[in-house]
Amino acid sequence: MAHRASIPHGKVSQSYRNDPKNRALQSDLLILLKGDVATAKRLLLQQRRRNPGKSDNWYLEKVIYDLERDQRW
Repeated sequence: MAHRASIPHGKVSQSYRNDPKNRALQSDLLILLKGDVATAKRLLLQQRRRNPGKSDNWYLEKVIYDLERDQRW
């Protein structure tokens, strides 16, 4: 997918860019959002503010979980 650029800006750990699982989750998130990088960034930032101190992986999984949960309705 052409949208493989790192999603969030700002304070992001090195593992966020290099961890294969994070890359897969980033891809999954962009698929769910039909490639809308701006929305992905906004949702991740929102979770970082609501839940400070979690891992990069946790934020990605949380945003994906919330989107999938909302799609069931």
